[in-house]
Amino acid sequence: MIFASALQNSQSTLSLYLSNAESKDEVCKIQNKLGFDIKSLNLQEYKSLLCNTSSLSEGFDSFGFINVNIDEDGILRRYSLVKRYENTLIPSLSLATLLTLDKELKILNSREISILNSKIRFDDKAEVLLNFYPDDWYKKVSAIDILKGNLAHNRLRGKIVLIGSSAVALHDQVTISSAKSIAGVEVHTTMLDNILHNDLLVQPTYYRLANILLSILFTIAVLILLIRKYNNYIVGLFSAVVVVSILSNLYMLSIGVYISIGYILIPFLLHFFLVGIIFIFIDTYDRKVFSEELNRSHVALLDSMVHVAEVHDLETGAHIIRTKKYIQLLGTYIYKKGIYANKLSSQMIQMMYFTAPMHDIGKVGISDAILKKEGHLTEMEYEVMKTHTSLGKHILNNAISSYHMNDFFLMARNITEYHHEKWDGSGYPEGLKGEAIPLEARFMALADVYDALVSKRVYKEAFSYETTVRIIQEGSGTHFDPILVAAFMEIKEEFQEIAQKHSDQVYGE
Repeated sequence: MIFASALQNSQSTLSLYLSNAESKDEVCKIQNKLGFDIKSLNLQEYKSLLCNTSSLSEGFDSFGFINVNIDEDGILRRYSLVKRYENTLIPSLSLATLLTLDKELKILNSREISILNSKIRFDDKAEVLLNFYPDDWYKKVSAIDILKGNLAHNRLRGKIVLIGSSAVALHDQVTISSAKSIAGVEVHTTMLDNILHNDLLVQPTYYRLANILLSILFTIAVLILLIRKYNNYIVGLFSAVVVVSILSNLYMLSIGVYISIGYILIPFLLHFFLVGIIFIFIDTYDRKVFSEELNRSHVALLDSMVHVAEVHDLETGAHIIRTKKYIQLLGTYIYKKGIYANKLSSQMIQMMYFTAPMHDIGKVGISDAILKKEGHLTEMEYEVMKTHTSLGKHILNNAISSYHMNDFFLMARNITEYHHEKWDGSGYPEGLKGEAIPLEARFMALADVYDALVSKRVYKEAFSYETTVRIIQEGSGTHFDPILVAAFMEIKEEFQEIAQKHSDQVYGE
């Protein structure tokens, strides 16, 4: 009774709790004196009021609810100004407390009020965002000190004081956005001070949908720019969205409106990431198409260069067809066996197939008197003939200088320059020995000699299949790479099939 009398004399506001549980408690009588337009607000309606005991509640006309709304992630961010009980609007404890000091609540518009010269903006749920303070800001006074008279009167005089418990054991604790746990009484203290110092923020209910829609529009813009391949504009748009979002958020904060940029940036960044993945696939496909087109142009260029050599040389196009097919056959067989696994690949086999026709390109620089001579060459003529490897190297070096060490032309140069080198070092032009000879040149050496043996030339008749196989086998370790010869011996019949299928007669020699 003494406590109730003291509260009444100090114009105190009592708390109540709104509940959806059935209750017959009708001790506290609430009157709607707020003047809010209920129809314009999207308020949750409660079924009952849980009030203080009758010994405290009787004689009071100022009540405020202490309910707080926790977000889905368990964080308290918002505070409700009013809630609905039947057709009555109930003020929050903080607002009800201020109404005891300023009876005339000014309704500025459907989303803004004024009390004690402080403006409060809120959303359609009558909610605001709290602006919490550091721990040492909250001044707490022990109830024991009050009862013992250990507290100076001026500590409380002229202040708004909230009487409540901060005991953790009572479970009146909530988690705020800084991940700290605070007592419920501190929530209402924060709200009171936020109102008095205009520190409250409002978060419009439409901002989420609006931001998500904006992020979708920006994503569509990125897709359009991607389709049109305006890549620089994509980077510019991305930077502009991030910068404008941050600046807009700072400006809105300055006028008391909080719009979380996460709702525009997170979807946009996610969409941008997905668009980036799409771009990678498109770019990879474009590069693949470009690479294939470039490779085809290289092959076409090689074929043109080979055609020049064919016009000058008596050897036919059948020789070119056969040799590259020999190499493809032998390379594929060795690759499947896992031989030379650290050097040979399917890509290398394909490149050898396309570059093998270049092996005698240097013969365009040999005079017809030597190149088309019937019968054996003299020693001097043979030395001139041997220069076709160096001439071919110079031709391809010119192409390489224009293509910045293109793999196709590098392999073509190796085949052209070194296909007359021998395993024991007795070949030309440099007398390379063993594995110092490029692998592609070793393949070419075996294929070229095999075809020369089984084919008719102006200076010789064609050797029999058996004789050719014997000569190749005898050249193992001296003329040819022993590993290639061993593989050849296992598939020699397939070599013969290629020679027969693509004979000189078929090509009209």
